[in-house]
Amino acid sequence: MAMGSLSSWLYRMCEWITRLVYVNLLWIGFSLLGLLLFGVGPATSSMFMIIRKWVIGQEDVKVFSSFWRAYKKDFWKANLLTLFLVAAGFLLYLDYKFIGNLEGWYTTILSGLLLLLTLLYIVTLVYIFPVFVLFQLRPLQYIKYAIHFGVSSPLSMLLIISSALFMYYLTVNIPATFPFLSGSVISIVIMKRAQKTFSKLEDKYVTS
Repeated sequence: MAMGSLSSWLYRMCEWITRLVYVNLLWIGFSLLGLLLFGVGPATSSMFMIIRKWVIGQEDVKVFSSFWRAYKKDFWKANLLTLFLVAAGFLLYLDYKFIGNLEGWYTTILSGLLLLLTLLYIVTLVYIFPVFVLFQLRPLQYIKYAIHFGVSSPLSMLLIISSALFMYYLTVNIPATFPFLSGSVISIVIMKRAQKTFSKLEDKYVTS
């Protein structure tokens, strides 16, 4: 009995690793298809869409055809969100450079405000794609919902950030892992937490 349970567990583990490697390769491949600049956004949203199906139990999904269909369908919308994230990140970078050259008591206030904006940016960065695949919204609403998700579950945010830091450490020290598990591992951690947070919020509003 114990050996059977162990064999079953090992089989499931290998199955999940294979899935994550496959979707990670698709993520990299389709990002390159759009020359990175125009590919990483729709490739990331497509990866989250596939992983969400796995998380909610739809494990028999046809991965490649579903990935390709989502990539084409959300190409421009996902690129718009990605453009916003890149622009916002660049503006934060410029703000840090600007404040670093200032002197005076007001720099403390500006630094505090900038830190708050940075935290909100990180929350948005983490949850924007789960929200993208969970809801059909207007562009600015995705940002609003992403922040709401993150603020509603700070422990999930800590777990996600820890997982991201671990994967960063792993890929820096073992670069060969990047093509196989980098994006997909972080995505499944984020998607699992996002799905739980969404379910809790849904129950709260339904029962209230």
